[in-house]
Amino acid sequence: MTDENLKNVDFEILWEGKPSGLWQRFLTSIHMNFTTYQITKDELIVTTGFFHKKTNSVELYVLKDPDTTESLYQRMLKIGNVSVVIDTHGAAERIGSKVILKNIENPAQVRKLLRDAIEADVMERKITYFDKV
Repeated sequence: MTDENLKNVDFEILWEGKPSGLWQRFLTSIHMNFTTYQITKDELIVTTGFFHKKTNSVELYVLKDPDTTESLYQRMLKIGNVSVVIDTHGAAERIGSKVILKNIENPAQVRKLLRDAIEADVMERKITYFDKV
């Protein structure tokens, strides 16, 4: 792949965020919070680590049922968790079949954006419910 091809790669980021609990806010203020979450038009990306940086990405069309949870502590800080199930297409349950975006700001809006992005990706790929069963 040439450098010109690399410039044309589309990373249309719909949303980007970091964990925002009390500890994470402190780490962010000193530029030490190395966890980032991104939603693009094609995938959900979770990047963690500094010395050993790890990037996990999941195609949106395999995700379903985004949910939010907010503890009392999280509601006081106006943050929450957004979790989404990885559809294993009928395969046996596996470890890590859920992705959780922890302690993010505006969790209800992020859940809606993620749900709409999943729907758009499924429609773009012309995947029907029967294809996913």
